[in-house]
Amino acid sequence: MMAVVQWLLIDWKLKALSLGLTVLLLGAVSFSDSPVQAATVNAHISYDNTPRTGLVLNDPPATTKATIIGTAAQIRTAVITADIDLSKLPKGTAIAVTPVPNNTGSGARVTSISPVTLDMEDYVTKALDIDVRASAAQGWQITSAQSVCGSPPGVCQVTVIGPAAVLKDIAAYAIVDSPVNANSREQLATLIKFERGGSVFDLGSTTTIPAITWSPQTVTAIVQAKQGTLTIQVALVDALPAAPPPAGYHVTAVVIAPQLITLSGAPDVVGGIQSITLSAVSLASFTSDHTFSVRIPQADNRIRMSTTTAQITYKIARNPAVNPSP
Repeated sequence: MMAVVQWLLIDWKLKALSLGLTVLLLGAVSFSDSPVQAATVNAHISYDNTPRTGLVLNDPPATTKATIIGTAAQIRTAVITADIDLSKLPKGTAIAVTPVPNNTGSGARVTSISPVTLDMEDYVTKALDIDVRASAAQGWQITSAQSVCGSPPGVCQVTVIGPAAVLKDIAAYAIVDSPVNANSREQLATLIKFERGGSVFDLGSTTTIPAITWSPQTVTAIVQAKQGTLTIQVALVDALPAAPPPAGYHVTAVVIAPQLITLSGAPDVVGGIQSITLSAVSLASFTSDHTFSVRIPQADNRIRMSTTTAQITYKIARNPAVNPSP
């Protein structure tokens, strides 16, 4: 033991210097492996508390940028967050706020954090009429459409609560899924949608604190309709004569005037008519052209015709003479 003590005492200053240099050298080597560096990272923003009464935060950013320093390992494992106390913010647009940073991960240190711009607006309630939109099947006309809700059911409005700027010029509507082909259509649980300036506006995708709410979210859509009038044109067709011309004569042509007539009536009555065949006439006593005035048959008394009579002309000629074979 005494030998060790004597060895330490001999040139002890030189030995102390050597030890210090060794420690410094080890520190330098360690630092060269993990140097301190700076990096810019995303910091998730936590919005604490609620805005002052009557105010709402509209479309807040989810993150901001933070600059941190530390070793590469510390930066890799750093989890940087930022806090903003909404209860302290006044009403206004483009309010610059610097969040309070937090590091819940490694030993990296936050040196700076970027401020964010916030819009703190009036939190308003708005009651909107609901436009029920329905299409009519062919031959039907919509006479009324409304939304009902509640118990007992009554004409319904939707109440929306959110930022005044978001709710400005907004309109509510509900769509009936398929064309109406009956006197009455009732569609349950019809989803309420919103639009602005004629374009769909998705309130649910708009981020605010507190969140935008509306009630009810569905309604019963009731649509009344009536059958309309279908108007078509059909051809008049001649029937075979009840009796042909006398022997030695034949029909060379048939001319009908008018050739087309207009029919109007309920779609289910008129829709299947493609032509009208005129009544048959007898040509037994005619050896030359003759015009008949005939009444146009009416298949259904609910059908309106543009005319009720037609002129049908049969052109009749003598059979050509046939010379006997020699």
